[in-house]
Order: sequence, then C-alpha cells, then structure tokens
Amino acid sequence: MASAWNFKDEFWFNVTFVCRSHVAHHVHLCGDFNGWNRDSHEMLRCAEGFSVTLPLSEGFYEYKFVVDGLWTRDEHNPHTSHEHGNSVMFVHMDPKVYGHRPQASPYREYQRPHSDGSQFRVLCPHVSPEVASFGILQRQVYVYLPPSYQPAQSRRYPVVYAHDGQNLFSTPGDKGGPPAGGWYLDAKLDGWWLRGELPEFILVAIPNSDFVCIGNRYREYCTAEYLDTSRDAFIRYIINDVKAVVDDQFRTLPEAANTFALGASAGGLLSYVLAMNHSDTFSCSMCMSASFWYVDRSNRSAFDLAKVHASKWKKRAHCRLYIDSGDGEGDNMYDVKMMDAVLLESGWRPNEDFVYFLDECRSRVEHQVTHSEHVWRERVKQGLTFALRGKQ
Repeated sequence: MASAWNFKDEFWFNVTFVCRSHVAHHVHLCGDFNGWNRDSHEMLRCAEGFSVTLPLSEGFYEYKFVVDGLWTRDEHNPHTSHEHGNSVMFVHMDPKVYGHRPQASPYREYQRPHSDGSQFRVLCPHVSPEVASFGILQRQVYVYLPPSYQPAQSRRYPVVYAHDGQNLFSTPGDKGGPPAGGWYLDAKLDGWWLRGELPEFILVAIPNSDFVCIGNRYREYCTAEYLDTSRDAFIRYIINDVKAVVDDQFRTLPEAANTFALGASAGGLLSYVLAMNHSDTFSCSMCMSASFWYVDRSNRSAFDLAKVHASKWKKRAHCRLYIDSGDGEGDNMYDVKMMDAVLLESGWRPNEDFVYFLDECRSRVEHQVTHSEHVWRERVKQGLTFALRGKQ
C-alpha cells in the first residue's frame, strides 16, 4: 500500500547544520523547526566539528546549538534574530538566494492600522512542533479590536479570521500601502461600526509567508487533499495555534456560530475549505474571487468537495458561504459561477445558505472589475453583512 503523501516529498530540501567546535563532547541542534526541544536532534562528529542534516522547506528558521548543556548561537552564521539573538537559516530552491538574505528581524512589520494603537494588538503564536515539522513558519498575527472592547469589559465578540492579513490595513502618511494595494479595512470598519452598519467583531489578520519565499502562500493555502484536511498543516496552525491563542487572550465567542473565515483568491479557497471541512469551528466563510480552479494531488476540485458534502449532508447546507467574482476575471469568473450552480444543485438555498455576487462595472471608471485588492476592499462589506447576519 502506498504511503500517505507528505509535504516533504515535493517541497523540502536537505539542509546541513555545522557546529565548528572540536573541544565539545555533546552538541544538539534546537530551533523553531523542532519546537526548541534540546534533545530532538543530536549532532554527530564530522571533520568540521559536529553536523546534522534536516529536511526543511523554503523559508527562514531560527536555531541555536546546545554545546555541552550551554545554549550557543552559530558564530559562523552572520544572520541573527535581533529580538532573541538566535541564528537564522534561510532555505531557498535557488542556490543564489540561499543564505544571502539581508540581515534583518525575522518578523516583518506590515502596514499598521491608522488607529492610535488602543484597538490594535500584535501576537506571535507559537507553532506547535508537529505543524512546524511541515514547514509552517512563525509569524506576527494582527488583531483589530472594536471600539467598545475596552469600555465593555464583560462583553464577548464574534471573530473573523482573515487570510493575507498583510494587505488588510492602511498606512497613513508617505509610506504608501501594501505592494498589491490595501483594503483599508481598519478605517472602513471604524466607519461602519460608528454608523451601526455592521455588528462589532474582532478581526484577526493572518499574514501569508510569501515575504520569505515566493510559493509559501500557495503551499499554505492550497490543500493537498480536498476531501481530507484533518492533517493539513496550515489549517491545524490556524485552528490549534492561532485560534487557541486568540480565544485565550481576548474576550471571544469561541463557538463555531461566531467564528468566520475571510479571504480572497487563494485565501478565498482556503476559507471555503475551512467552512466545508471544519464547520465545527467555522460556521461561515467569505470567499472573494476564490481560486476554485485549483486541483489537488488526487485530481479533485472544489466542486468535488461540494458534491461529496451534498451527499453526506443529504442536500442541506452544514455551513454558510459568501462567494463572488468580478466580471473581468476571465476563467475565474466562470469557475465561481459554476460553484453557484453546484451549490444550487446540491440543495443550498440562495440568500439563506449562501450568497453569490457577480460584481459588474455599471458605475465604475474601469471597463472591467479585476482580480485585485482594490475591488475586494469595495466588496468585503457584503460578505461581512451576510456572515454576521443576526449578530448584535
């Protein structure tokens, strides 16, 4: 029988760590790839001192050596974490890039919300060892709180978990915004909340890790198996690492009925999978211009997932979905239209179980509505309104 597919099979590289010490007796390698377990990887003697080889995916990894019981950074590696003084290893499929990134803090500072900070928090959730072993990197996660959060000390709030979190906020002054364009969701939410146009909720913005290596986002957001995501590393990271910390540190309503996912493009696809396969955690997903074209390694599609669940749930919806596209998105527009048809055929009730919206350019300067941040930020209110229907 064939063994289960593993992320390592296609995307990992053998990386050798060397501790150049000839006087040490025992050396172990510890890092975020093994949960900083000082007993996980014993290094063996070699001509240069001690070495060990590990399979790692593209990205950056913090590490130290434990030399005869003492924590020691790699003195021969110029790349270090400013925050903790750990050595940093960069892994890239292009050997010209490997090990030659500019020395900088491993946590990138994304565009901050425009607020004075009272509504904005930064978390850096620990990545559990079993998830880190699949190359999921630790990153900053941004939490935007509603204006009543501080004065209403007994109140609890629904939570929206948003993908590509680096694009959600605005940056005042001359710093511009995210390279792909920002959603300015912080400023928009403040206005909608002030006017009572949306219920208040906690926004958790989870950045992708493409800033480390192009391709990380694709591997995080596009599951290997549509029909079985119980072992999907990034989904486990969201549920077991990020959500667990958010529920512990903030006054959330943690049950599925008050937990939602939001994303666009591949982030929209991930949101779709979260609701369809993990409705015990996420009751509704907002899937904007979702990449329903993606086919997994078993040659299954997002449409297959909808059909399988229609059979399992006897033609009734077990979660809710908002799906949309712009009329200038080419094939992606037709894929989203096809999902609308599949959901209808599967017994989903329009405007109750799901909403499908085609963004047409009746009042726009652009000739076509494209697949981009600047149109998603204009449509996001529709998705939030549907997801938060009935919330106070």
